[in-house]
Amino acid sequence: MNYIKASAQKKNEASKNLLNPQTFTVLNTLIKKELAFPAEIDKGLLPHETAIVSKVREETKQANRNNLTRTNAYLDCYERNPELHWSLLAHLVSRNGGYHMTDLKGESMNHLFGKDDQQIFFRFLEHANAAIFSDAYPQLLLYEIYKEKPFKLRKLLNIFHISRFMHPIWEMFAAEKNPPLLTAAMIINEQRMLEDRILKRTSHGEVLQRIDFQLQEFLGFTTVIFPFSYKKTAPSSLTGLTVKRFADLSNRIMTGKKLYAILFQYPEIHKGIYHFSKSIPHTGSRADYWPYIFGENKQQGKIHSPSLTEAWPDEPLPIIPMLDWFKNEDCMDDLIELPAMKKLDITETVINNLRQLQLINEIKAII
Repeated sequence: MNYIKASAQKKNEASKNLLNPQTFTVLNTLIKKELAFPAEIDKGLLPHETAIVSKVREETKQANRNNLTRTNAYLDCYERNPELHWSLLAHLVSRNGGYHMTDLKGESMNHLFGKDDQQIFFRFLEHANAAIFSDAYPQLLLYEIYKEKPFKLRKLLNIFHISRFMHPIWEMFAAEKNPPLLTAAMIINEQRMLEDRILKRTSHGEVLQRIDFQLQEFLGFTTVIFPFSYKKTAPSSLTGLTVKRFADLSNRIMTGKKLYAILFQYPEIHKGIYHFSKSIPHTGSRADYWPYIFGENKQQGKIHSPSLTEAWPDEPLPIIPMLDWFKNEDCMDDLIELPAMKKLDITETVINNLRQLQLINEIKAII
């Protein structure tokens, strides 16, 4: 797509350019070349490459055990490589994934679904969480190793079935750091991968079409929250937004970009969110950020929100096809701009959603 034309289409939106025209032209040329002349996968590994592949596979396997291990791995990676903005964003979104998993067994939602439906929703959340991690985490580790001692980055990205879309992105990032561009590309890649490998080719796609899932969207079940002011004796301040129309790929990509803008656009908000992430270990319980309202254990006067280990056992990783979604250059449209977000405090909105959800849960219990 033409850079000027794409920018003109969004001129009425508050946004900022991720790429200047020159960089866009270079990247667009590389993307087109990648499509026209896909590199053959070289499976012959040198000894040092074999060692890297083994290390990355083992670390990814160990960290992909459940939502807790994934969430912690993302944060650890960001602390070691603060230029990898996506890793902090992924940590926070993965935290929210854990909250949604435990909500299914928590006191605010435990009567809304039968055990079979609870299992269906949990597996949808868990498999999506695991699929993204299995694709993204090797990329982060390969880059981290590459920083210490460069190697043929493209060759090993191929070994891990990373989309060819990411090959020129990582090569450009290794040469010249551009965290917003890399983050936008990772958002695009992971959501398109999720669409192609999970939602289109497994039964999980059907979950998004179910009426009760749409009901959960309406009730704020899919609200992604970022605590930026932690308090023990009152509700901590929250920012974030509600994910609507999750089944729509373009909307998921835009949501990811908006969340990234919220996270990194305002230094004081970023500082508060990062402080919370480092200070409060992720358990999956909403008591992590609202101990004034939720209790990990059943306590009088608090809403029971169990930890992940209490709510769900570890789930075997799904076997998914290692297909590449990258078939054309329409993905370049999403690399042009990043939305500019206003400072959002959604604390009261989340509290109201919780009250509404509790009321419906109580009515369902009576029925």
